[in-house]
Amino acid sequence: MDRWDVLALLGIVALGAGLWLLAPWLGLTVVGVALLCIGLGGSVLEEKAAARQALIDAKRGG
Repeated sequence: MDRWDVLALLGIVALGAGLWLLAPWLGLTVVGVALLCIGLGGSVLEEKAAARQALIDAKRGG
């Protein structure tokens, strides 16, 4: 579990808590969605970078 998974998990928890407390905690819901998006986006970017590095290493023969 890396940092992006933790951010996504925190986002899911905050989203669930915010929806459970709907009206007064709408801000918590928004923060949860933002953390979830950041976590998922960061994870996708990290995977792309790893794939790109693997391709560069394969071209070099290393």
